[in-house]
Amino acid sequence: MNTESNKAVIALTSNGKKLALTIKKYIKCDVYVNDKFLCDDTISIKGKFKEFVGDIFYKYDYLIFIMATGIVVRSICPYIKDKTQDPAIIVMDEMGKNVISLLSGHIGGANEMTMKLSDYLNSNPVITTATDVNNKSSLDMIIKKIDAHIDNFKENVKKVNSYLVEGKKVGIYMDGNYDIDTRGFVIINDKNNISDLDTLIYITNKKYIDIKHKDIIKVTPRNNVLSVGCRRHTDSNLMYESFEDFLDKKDIDKNSIKTVGSVDLKKDEKAIMDLASKLEVEFKIVSREKILKVEDKFEKSEFVKKSIGVYSVVEPVAYILSGENLIVNKTKYKGITFGLGRLK
Repeated sequence: MNTESNKAVIALTSNGKKLALTIKKYIKCDVYVNDKFLCDDTISIKGKFKEFVGDIFYKYDYLIFIMATGIVVRSICPYIKDKTQDPAIIVMDEMGKNVISLLSGHIGGANEMTMKLSDYLNSNPVITTATDVNNKSSLDMIIKKIDAHIDNFKENVKKVNSYLVEGKKVGIYMDGNYDIDTRGFVIINDKNNISDLDTLIYITNKKYIDIKHKDIIKVTPRNNVLSVGCRRHTDSNLMYESFEDFLDKKDIDKNSIKTVGSVDLKKDEKAIMDLASKLEVEFKIVSREKILKVEDKFEKSEFVKKSIGVYSVVEPVAYILSGENLIVNKTKYKGITFGLGRLK
């Protein structure tokens, strides 16, 4: 099965196939059709339709069905889990008159894709999520836009979005610059003037919150890059204990770590690999060749140069992986060094 694309369009009729191939001109997608409609740009629907849907359900981020809504509902029903896992489901009639955002409208991106398809095809977008109908933003869309962590995701999203629809005062304070949709929220600039809010969304990658309110929901953007250097065979427990101390002293929330990085010589270092695994983030390697190009920007160590061929590791790695935005210089522990960069 070809799943190089993260989008699939499924059609059951000749007109549906024509529309699917039109969509393929606008977006990169795999097109599935019945055998009798196969051509070079399509893939065969194998077996019973409901079983076929189950086979592809979690192999794509977007499933665009060109058929009756009833068929789609009955076919996807056994495979639905929740909004944080389900793919975006979009349904279209075979003439392309209506585009319906059926499932995972916000987090999955079905609403956004529905609007794009409607623009491409001059169709009628059908979106029924309450915040969108009321021309307001939503907490889950903000979380998706800035790739953030939030505790108790379902409960907090449900509460905040219902507050927005009901017209309650939901404040939003941003500890940094974030390009997000804030329609319906009360923008807070003065942290001391929040007493009349029903709840407060606090967007920060800091560990500690310096504000008091009866109901604060912390949203932590995953925009920090942790660079690590260490002696060979460093103990994994010591690595994690040192990491937690580093975060505590620098006031960094561990949920803000997007990537752990190190030099290529450390690609198999167990303690660093274990740290990345425990944080459930990607472990990225930076070659010494890349470090050589930027090492003059940082403090040099002759010992490190003699050992591995470059003057520095932690600072250039954080600098490179963050897009040239080092925010915390090297911080040393017993045989371990950390640095931090922030994605722009």
